[in-house]
Amino acid sequence: MATFANEVSIEIKESEGFWCDLAKLRACGVRAGLSMRSGAYISSPEDISIEVISRLLSSASVFVQSSDEESKDLALQIAVFTALTSSYSEFHEAVQHILAGLGNFPGLAKIKAYGSELLSFQTYIRNALLAKINTVEVAGKEVALTQFQFDVWNVIDDEKSLAISAPTSAGKSFVVLEYICRCVLSASSIVVVYVAPTRALLSEIQMKLSRQLAAQKNEIRITTIPVVDAEDKPKQIFVLTQERAQIFISSVASAANVNLVVVDEAQSIGDDGRGLILQDVLEKLRELNPGTKFVFLAPGAENMGLVGRSFGVEDSIVKSTALSPVVQNRINVKFNEGDEHRLDLFLVSHGSDEAIGSFVFDRGFALSGEARLAAVAKELGQGGRSLVYATGPSNAESLANLLAVNGDIKLAPSISDLVKFIEQNIHKSYSLANYVRHGVAFHYGNMPSLLKEGIENAFREGGLDYLCCTTTLFQGVNLPAKSVFIDTPSRGNGGEPLDEASLWNFAGRAGRLGEEIIGNVFLVDYDNWQSQPLTFKKPFELKIAFRDVIKEEGDVVLELLRRLSKGNIEIQDAKEFSEKAAAVAGLLLLRASQNNLDVLLRRDVYGIPQNDQNEILEASGQALAKLKLPESVLFSSWMVSPIALTGMHKRIQEKIKKKLFKELIPVNPSYESYSVYNSIVMRMYKYFGGAQLAGEEGRKMRGFVNHVTVVSLQWMRGEPLSKLIGEAVKYRKKMPK
Repeated sequence: MATFANEVSIEIKESEGFWCDLAKLRACGVRAGLSMRSGAYISSPEDISIEVISRLLSSASVFVQSSDEESKDLALQIAVFTALTSSYSEFHEAVQHILAGLGNFPGLAKIKAYGSELLSFQTYIRNALLAKINTVEVAGKEVALTQFQFDVWNVIDDEKSLAISAPTSAGKSFVVLEYICRCVLSASSIVVVYVAPTRALLSEIQMKLSRQLAAQKNEIRITTIPVVDAEDKPKQIFVLTQERAQIFISSVASAANVNLVVVDEAQSIGDDGRGLILQDVLEKLRELNPGTKFVFLAPGAENMGLVGRSFGVEDSIVKSTALSPVVQNRINVKFNEGDEHRLDLFLVSHGSDEAIGSFVFDRGFALSGEARLAAVAKELGQGGRSLVYATGPSNAESLANLLAVNGDIKLAPSISDLVKFIEQNIHKSYSLANYVRHGVAFHYGNMPSLLKEGIENAFREGGLDYLCCTTTLFQGVNLPAKSVFIDTPSRGNGGEPLDEASLWNFAGRAGRLGEEIIGNVFLVDYDNWQSQPLTFKKPFELKIAFRDVIKEEGDVVLELLRRLSKGNIEIQDAKEFSEKAAAVAGLLLLRASQNNLDVLLRRDVYGIPQNDQNEILEASGQALAKLKLPESVLFSSWMVSPIALTGMHKRIQEKIKKKLFKELIPVNPSYESYSVYNSIVMRMYKYFGGAQLAGEEGRKMRGFVNHVTVVSLQWMRGEPLSKLIGEAVKYRKKMPK
């Protein structure tokens, strides 16, 4: 709706002079917020005058009253950069006026440290009244929410399901967790399922809920393990990955009584195999209890209503914003060919670079790859915690090693405890312990959960200055950092492009609500990236994995079902079909076994033509009849290729006919059991992994499977982690160079 403020805002933004003024303020503000170890200005844009700041603050006062988010974001930038740049009390009062008008009360609390506490009576009363309007009680304390948080708070009690889309730093999880606590505390009995994509996020959510609900811990159970509660407490909160949620549904009776389901990082429903699993979990939970309420969270996604519609929830309330309550600067770090000690910094804005300034350092940057990234992070990451993106585990370890060199020894209790844990429980020679002593750590998926949790806690508490991490930390985990460093838009050794939404999600870790008012995302050598995905910020389109596979590989899925129905397919043929096509075929077989496949195919959100629906129904029914796979197997394992399931099923049937039961039943791992488990692991790799094990070409793979068997038995016998790692080291040393 057009308003006077909107019309004036448009006129201001059409003025070239406004953007020139803003560029000056942003350059000064970014420079003021930088903390560098040895850098010194050698050149910078002209300093900003009082008159320019006055003009910008007048513009911001109009932007605050506008209804569009671009204008509100500009008002936030002007307020924050003014606070960083100028100490004039009049300006500081105007800054507080703007932040209060935006409803950014967490930012207002932080900004007070940058100026005088003396305010006019009018401003003091106005700010206090606006804060009071947005204040709610959280864990016995009054908390002033941001305007977006407050808007969500006002609708979250509605019986309808709710979809929330907001930037990483918007504080949406804070509101949802408090809502869960209120629901649990007010109910006599309740079952809540919180679904999150990573184990790291599970641990964080469990920790937060346990802390908030500690007073009633005797009647509330909060667990990340999908097992029955021996104490049968009346209030149950399960914090699970989608894979654990599958186990919960099939093995825990209370799955039929779930009242509330929260899906964090709901955009994961578009992630091929895991997205299909998430959709199946949500389908089953809704079927078990049609009255279940769902809450979906995602960072800046369009069409959030698709998540619910993908499994039959048509009328979700959608709350979305692209406005972050924290100013996040994307800074292009350029290297100077004529002077290896110089860095030229530019703010990435509106598709162009705004000069921040040039800086000279004691060290040189005539380095390559990870050495240069580590050098930049070391110089520009001072004065706050930093996340450094690594393309894989090896890269993360190398970066940590480079950052730890010549670093100061950290004496914080959290560091001492973490070092002790690593040396006693992981391995006495693990290089990570030495890095941690210098305030540096690495973090990736293939690490023990307890170790990752210890690293995350040490980073939160400020004991670690740098955390070199892979995409494992892109989703969900609240690790507040002042700076984020990225030097590539790819992952892995092969340079696979990163999903743009994931990259924005990671960049959003710079500056967190309640922790910082500003965050810096340093894009190292950005001009030479294969692509520049962080130039324009735009909401990403939420995808549904099932819909995309049917649309892109529907013919392949249909062909697989037809070949299964004819029985002319063998385990070696699995390579002809993609993993996602095989997973969709498995999901179709499951729904066919439950006689509700037509319900899935008819949903408008998938747009499957009637003729295609009929063909899929026919092929699925025929394949199901031919395979004769038990419904219980499909229910728990549909995501495994139906080719692999069929092959394993045939083998088990043959062994049973020959009465070779001992070859099928695992024995107690405490006794002599290597040959039995080695056979089991061999079968798993052959049928489910498609591994070549026969003949000379399979010799190396057989050796690896033997190693996996040994480690598996050690784990089942309860051997310490250090012994398992020792076995892995021994195996690596035996491998030919």
